[in-house]
Amino acid sequence: PHFVIMDAVTLEPLKVVSTRGINVDGEYVNEARVAAVYNTPHAPTWIVAVKELGQLWQVDYSDLDNLRIEQINSHKYLHDGFFDPTQRYFQIAANASDRMEIMDSVDRKFVASINTGKKPHPGPGANWVDSKCGPVAGTTHLGEGKVAVWGNDPKGSPDNAWKICYSVETDGPGLFIRTHENSKYVWADQTKHPEPEIQQTVVVIDKKTRKIVKRIRVTEMEKAVAVHQEFNKAGTEVWVSVWARGAGDRDKGEIVVYDAETLEEKARIKGLETPTGKFN
Repeated sequence: PHFVIMDAVTLEPLKVVSTRGINVDGEYVNEARVAAVYNTPHAPTWIVAVKELGQLWQVDYSDLDNLRIEQINSHKYLHDGFFDPTQRYFQIAANASDRMEIMDSVDRKFVASINTGKKPHPGPGANWVDSKCGPVAGTTHLGEGKVAVWGNDPKGSPDNAWKICYSVETDGPGLFIRTHENSKYVWADQTKHPEPEIQQTVVVIDKKTRKIVKRIRVTEMEKAVAVHQEFNKAGTEVWVSVWARGAGDRDKGEIVVYDAETLEEKARIKGLETPTGKFN
């Protein structure tokens, strides 16, 4: 296991760095996988999440001949993460520890660990402003039907920073949560629930009331699930994927487009094989 630094133009490998090492429990790990790599906007560095080590490595690429790596201990097992709106604080799930981990990419230090629920999984995550807690972020969970929300503005709202603000009980565990600055809603899927009517339904949470205002059955196709909602750039539409998982049905996946204000369906893009992430 390793990560590779490449020339961005030619894609020539410039340096290979092993991720084997001692985990946060003091044990040697031979197969320490890289869960994700993130660019840091405020420094010439990447954050490398080393899954089984429970470490965030901040890799400074300004001098490849004298590579500087801060190995920042957190918790196991690291997975998906996202920045706060200032793009200074990195928020990442430690699935096996039921926590969201926070690090400061400017000071290159661990900041906080938040116990959110069973196996948090934010995907690309969601940041918004709450009327009581100020700027907040949220995550869905693989192990339970819950959206957990915490404060993430230590400068403007220090009393709420890195503490649970509130939680919303959903109908089942999910994979992704998304919102948009121009929307009054937060969307969460429930893909991991075993019952079709739940795993095919996404929930829409009102930012102001903190309550679920609508449950949308995205598909009723046999063995299909709804997964990963994403807003368009303007925040006027939400695109939700449908995985068709039945035998011989994988090319029957869809992307379903909803009006972000009325929450009504606008269109369906059909004939897709396992569509997941949508990016703009």
